Amino acid sequence: MSVAQALKTTPRPSLRALVTRTPWLEDAVVVAGAFLASLHAEWRIISGPLVFNQDAEIHEFWMRRFQDPALFRDPLTNAFVDSGYQPEGFRLLYWLASHLIDPVAFGEILPLVLQPLSVWLVFRIVRAHTQWRPAAWIAAALFLVPWEVLRFSGGHPRAFAQPILLLAVFFVLRRQNLAAAVIPPVGFLFYPPAGLAALVIVLLAAAARGRTFFFDKRRLAWGVLSLAAVAVAALLPRLLTGDSEDLISATRAREYPEFGPAGRMHYFANSTLAYLKHNYSGFNLRDSGSILAVAALFVLLVRLRNATLLRWEVWCLPIAGLGLYAAAQAVLFRLYLPHRYTYALLPFFCIAIGIAVRPTFEALAQRSRLSLIPALGFPVVLALVALTVFPLGPQLSPSAFGVWVKQAAPYLAVGLAVGLLVAAFVWVGAAGENRVHQAAAAAAVIAGAVLVAEVAFAGGGRSRVTACSDVGLYRYLGTLPKSAIIAGDPGDLDCIPIAARRPVVISRKLYQPWNVNFFKVIRPRMFLMVEASYGPSVEPIVQLRARYGADYFLARNRLRERAWPRMAPFTQQANKLLRSGIVPAALRLPAMCETWRGRRFTVYSLACVAAEQAR
Repeated sequence: MSVAQALKTTPRPSLRALVTRTPWLEDAVVVAGAFLASLHAEWRIISGPLVFNQDAEIHEFWMRRFQDPALFRDPLTNAFVDSGYQPEGFRLLYWLASHLIDPVAFGEILPLVLQPLSVWLVFRIVRAHTQWRPAAWIAAALFLVPWEVLRFSGGHPRAFAQPILLLAVFFVLRRQNLAAAVIPPVGFLFYPPAGLAALVIVLLAAAARGRTFFFDKRRLAWGVLSLAAVAVAALLPRLLTGDSEDLISATRAREYPEFGPAGRMHYFANSTLAYLKHNYSGFNLRDSGSILAVAALFVLLVRLRNATLLRWEVWCLPIAGLGLYAAAQAVLFRLYLPHRYTYALLPFFCIAIGIAVRPTFEALAQRSRLSLIPALGFPVVLALVALTVFPLGPQLSPSAFGVWVKQAAPYLAVGLAVGLLVAAFVWVGAAGENRVHQAAAAAAVIAGAVLVAEVAFAGGGRSRVTACSDVGLYRYLGTLPKSAIIAGDPGDLDCIPIAARRPVVISRKLYQPWNVNFFKVIRPRMFLMVEASYGPSVEPIVQLRARYGADYFLARNRLRERAWPRMAPFTQQANKLLRSGIVPAALRLPAMCETWRGRRFTVYSLACVAAEQAR
């Protein structure tokens, strides 16, 4: 027999057989796909030297002093670091990475690890529930694509929330009690709200379900040890470092416009619904999150038995998140933290949809296989409900939703094409099954693919960025002494620390009024900076040097027409000065004090300005 004949007569392994024989292959494809999608979403940040995630101007800029101890030793940065805004484990990780790579760059590539890890965990959790492979792929894809509500970009502390929560669920599902017990204390060092939620998951998982609920003593013992470890992780670093996380109380926050409707940290609202829909509530689901929430509620309510398909350990995920959210709202012991506990809901929605989508279609097909045809339109109906009716959604008008569908049409077409292709394989692979199950499986795949396409379009496809464009200015400021402190319009200084590597008196991004001690530092700085930027007298500009050690003043060459919005009370202060009709002193500084001039800005030496003022 020739080689060609032997090849023809040798049976070729099917795709299913190949995956069965090499179980790691499926995991590798999931991780690789999530990595490439994350790389695409983060590419503008990774490839652009002056393009950053918005909050990198808060979290990572100062960590460059790990590589150069002379950087960012100014009073504002020291007060910010001492506020405990970044958890100890997070700082330690960046300190270790700084021996090899710029900390800001490390934060930019960290999502390429954390997001694929989280997607893989969602995939594995669903695979632990069902042998129907498309379920895990649908859930993983749904979790991957809602970029507008995912929080991986930038590698900030909150980027660790999903891995911490999902690792806790993953290990308790596998009954790896030691690993599960380790996650909460370690997670607490990286992102305390997620570590606390993981602890609740581990403790809740000790409840086992038989005819009645009872506690698994072994799991409970490990949970108690985890609780003790979390207590150590919470207290020991603060005792050693002396950092303070004395967050502002609700009562005190109500006294300040910063926390009102016109403030940067808009927290309080006139109605419960208005509060839930805004950013700091935790339920600002936007388009993609609203679609996922409505879809999850649909599959869990339209067929109540679907709820029993989810193992108790998975139910611990939303129970822990919502329970801690309710507790935080009840006592407001951490005003800035309640919304962070809701991070557990997004992976739960995706897991529930992935597990329940086929049983839902099977229940429908058992009544009539013909009903599966109109049921394929369920994803569009769910999007309609999520975007027009759902109280926490954007509540679009019917005409606006029509525009949304028209814009999403290319995504929907791709999703439908992929769904039909995969459904054909599912149909062939289920040839020996009951026709009802075969048809339901194919329909579930198509509906799942279209739903993924909707969420992908709603998610935007890319992470939000801040582009720092004044290259010449940053290059010049980078030549100044590393201890030089820059003053000016707080809105114009956002990019200076991260792009020019020089400290500022205060900026809009660094105006974070959650910590009481830090609030006392930044509030008077902001008032004086606005007065110096737009007031008629040179005296406030000189005071920036005397009070806060400012060395240089960044002045606009042309006056703003209006101040930056949503920064009460400083927006009102700036606009009042702008409407006065008096030319600001910042536009009348002595030309002899100029040290650099560009198209938009001029830099002045404050030592020179003070000397001229003293004459």
